[in-house]
Amino acid sequence: MHELPECEFLKLEVAEGRLNLWFNRPDQRNAINSQMGAEFAAVVDWLEATPDVRVVVLRGVGGHFCAGGDIKERRNMAEDVVIKDSDPIMERNQAAGMAFLKFEHLPQTTIAVVEGSAFGGGMGYACLADITIVAEGARMGMPETTLGVAPAQIAPYVVKRIGLTRARQLALTGERFDGAKAYEYGIAQYLSADADIDAMLEDVVARVLRCGPMANAATKAIMLKVGSLPEEEMVRFSAAKFSELNRGGEGKEGQTAFAEKRKPSWQITDNNKKG
Repeated sequence: MHELPECEFLKLEVAEGRLNLWFNRPDQRNAINSQMGAEFAAVVDWLEATPDVRVVVLRGVGGHFCAGGDIKERRNMAEDVVIKDSDPIMERNQAAGMAFLKFEHLPQTTIAVVEGSAFGGGMGYACLADITIVAEGARMGMPETTLGVAPAQIAPYVVKRIGLTRARQLALTGERFDGAKAYEYGIAQYLSADADIDAMLEDVVARVLRCGPMANAATKAIMLKVGSLPEEEMVRFSAAKFSELNRGGEGKEGQTAFAEKRKPSWQITDNNKKG
């Protein structure tokens, strides 16, 4: 396993095929500054190259998930002069968008645990994760428009998560809502009492780990292709993934374990890594 990137504003813990990634600016409710964004991008690159990690858990230190972009830093950047073809605001925003895109397509199963504040980019992370658990007491929303800017990079993921009609309503009013509403809107798949969220997280992680890691990765890849490939190409892509899994060590182990009425033993094998 490659060494983790050095991080100041992310707290990273790796154990037993799981990465716990904590947003770690608690004095700023874990708002995203340029350095935190760069650190997140570096960790995403590390995950792409680290198949031994099966589950990624996003969480915030200090009782808040992520309050969105660092407004003070962004306001100061607005005074920077555009020199030739260099626009630091656009470049930072684009870099964040590329990290979001890579994160969405990671082979690992990603889980967001949303407590406290989750605004702007924080809500974006909640919509990016494969699975989101939200505490009843969480506070969420897209307040960008109330600040005179747009939720540029998170908007596509919010639309994909909850649909265009609801996404427009939330973005164009800047509505703030609690965990129960986030669950009702479809941002989160699990709703937890604040005190029970740790137990719910461990239950969800255990459910994920019962699945084959390559099977989960292939399932994500298939689902994320929906709507982007012509129908017949989608059929071929899905069939190729299925055949690869069925012939691979993981598929053989899973089906043999079923026949033998035992739990499968999942391993990242060289055969599974191919493709």
